[in-house]
Amino acid sequence: MDISNEKKPVDYLAYFTKQLPKDLAAMAALRDELEKRQGALTAVEDTLRIKNEAVALRQKAKEELDAAKAEAKAVADEAKIRSDLTLAREKAMDQREKDFEARNREINVSLVAREKQVSDKEATIAAAERDLSAREAKLANAEAKLNADAKALDDRIKAFQAKVAALNV
Repeated sequence: MDISNEKKPVDYLAYFTKQLPKDLAAMAALRDELEKRQGALTAVEDTLRIKNEAVALRQKAKEELDAAKAEAKAVADEAKIRSDLTLAREKAMDQREKDFEARNREINVSLVAREKQVSDKEATIAAAERDLSAREAKLANAEAKLNADAKALDDRIKAFQAKVAALNV
């Protein structure tokens, strides 16, 4: 085994003047290359992060869209129900109005018939009143004649009694 130093001693002056600037330039280039590669790795990481954020944002937007769709469907269903209810109410109101008009027609026909009956009864009563007035007039005349005849009879009886009394005397 040889224990002698086979390497020649380093000439630091030559190294610092000639080789060091080359090594520094190579290191600076290597540093720039590492920064570029690190930047590329960071860009990949940033891209993955942005992609994950985009996926999360897309999922959130999809959930919000689904919620908005569900809400819109609920509102549409409620509007349909209200529309159907309003339509049913309008139909019911139209039917009530038709029933009311039919009932009014029936009542009017009934009232006209009743008015005719009342008018006929009034005419009958008026005729009966005229007949009664005529009968009362006849009765009054008959009573007056009866009273006159009774008085005449009384006068005749008194005259007869006076004659009979004059004969008996």
